[in-house]
Amino acid sequence: MPRERVHFLENGVVLEMTPETIGISGRVEAGALYVDGGRVGEVGDVVLRDRRALANDGMFLVVVTVDKQTGNLIGRPQIVTQGFVTGPDDPVIAAAADRVTAAIANPGDHTSEVGLLKAQIKDSLSQYLFERTKRRPMVFPVVVEI
Repeated sequence: MPRERVHFLENGVVLEMTPETIGISGRVEAGALYVDGGRVGEVGDVVLRDRRALANDGMFLVVVTVDKQTGNLIGRPQIVTQGFVTGPDDPVIAAAADRVTAAIANPGDHTSEVGLLKAQIKDSLSQYLFERTKRRPMVFPVVVEI
């Protein structure tokens, strides 16, 4: 191949080839294009960040049932994980449920505010999981009031 017919291109450079000539004829906008189901290019940075976090560290779904009047815990917190530890008998899971119970037992001044309760659960559990595993799974607290 003659040297003048060899071209090293970067993304976005247009190479025009005709029977007589070959050469660079301009530039076009180029970059990564994400496809999400039937949508093209609509995936935002936040969605990609969340997907990376889920892929790397997994997720913790914590379901707690509390008394609507007092804010007291009813039963034991239920924990579901994906991409994290395996099995409900794992000591990290049992200790995580204990940590959630302790966070709810000391709710502070706002016992009936679900948003604050969720924040307490998330903060306490996230800190505990990082201390024990050096991983930061996404923590999704769900508070059911009865």
